[in-house]
Amino acid sequence: MKRFSALFFALFSLFLVPIVPAHSENLQIVMPRLIYIGDTVEIRYVFHSDALIFGGDFAEKPSATIPLRTDYEFFLAHEADFCVKAASLEKLNSEYTLNLTVIPWKTGFLQIPPFSLTSLVAFSQNEKIVGTSPVMTGNRSSTPFIVSLSPIEVKSLVQKTGNHSFLPQASPLVLPGTTALLVFLAIFALAVFSALLFVLLHLPRVARFIENLTALYSLKKNSRKAVKKIRALQKESEKIPSDKDFAEGLQHILRAFLHKRFVHDFSSVTTNALYPLFVALCGGDLGEHQENAVEHLIALFNRLDFVRFSEHARFLSASENNGKNERDSVCENAITMIKEFDDDSDFEEKEEKTV
Repeated sequence: MKRFSALFFALFSLFLVPIVPAHSENLQIVMPRLIYIGDTVEIRYVFHSDALIFGGDFAEKPSATIPLRTDYEFFLAHEADFCVKAASLEKLNSEYTLNLTVIPWKTGFLQIPPFSLTSLVAFSQNEKIVGTSPVMTGNRSSTPFIVSLSPIEVKSLVQKTGNHSFLPQASPLVLPGTTALLVFLAIFALAVFSALLFVLLHLPRVARFIENLTALYSLKKNSRKAVKKIRALQKESEKIPSDKDFAEGLQHILRAFLHKRFVHDFSSVTTNALYPLFVALCGGDLGEHQENAVEHLIALFNRLDFVRFSEHARFLSASENNGKNERDSVCENAITMIKEFDDDSDFEEKEEKTV
């Protein structure tokens, strides 16, 4: 009888060993140490198993990691107590690590009910589930692996601080330097608004100012253009053998300058008629600076007319003109005369009335 009992126990042991895999002591790690409502909690559940409790490539590889879906029905059913933000399962030979990122919503002890890790893995791998267990393939065990996590204490901020009242209303927080930027933008906007208001209230004066500014820019541009042409004529002096042609070219440049400046045709005005014409353009009287500029212009035109129309007239060479070629001298005098017209405020006032 005793021999029969020993044989029966041995046979029962042989059948029991493949069904219940050997497990070492499971380990649960929780971070951080102190947990309050709304904190992000990292839970690591480490266990060992030599049985094939999961399928697919994950079961065949000695080392692997698979992400787990957080929309698992079990997790959704307990959303009032906690929220699973992320989950994954790692494997290294026979050691498995379940990683859960959880946010608790209640104080006290957070008790995550036991759940089937086999079903969660199958759901994450889109395997077909029959009843409460996934369909098993290959040599994988048909017994679901149940995860039982230890309770986690969730503290209350009210108990920690002792403050049971609502916090007073606070102004919105801003990044460093934002206040200075906002003040600058406010000042800039106020300046722009003030400028627009001034323009609307003084529209005729502003329009007249812009018109005068545009006219002044046009006059300065005309002067720069004339000076540029005189410099170009001076550089091309060696290519112009005739002094008469050179004098004629310089006189054309000056007449074009006067035409655009005073809006009057100077192309057919003789040198003797220049003075009375300027008197008429300036309202019947010339100021001291105006008169000097006009006399300078007339003297220059007299010299150019003499070279152009006298049969044997010519410009003096450098040896005859104190070491400087007269062509260069008349060009420099023409540029000086243009600057005299630019620097005379009486001419500017007259131009604002005539333009």
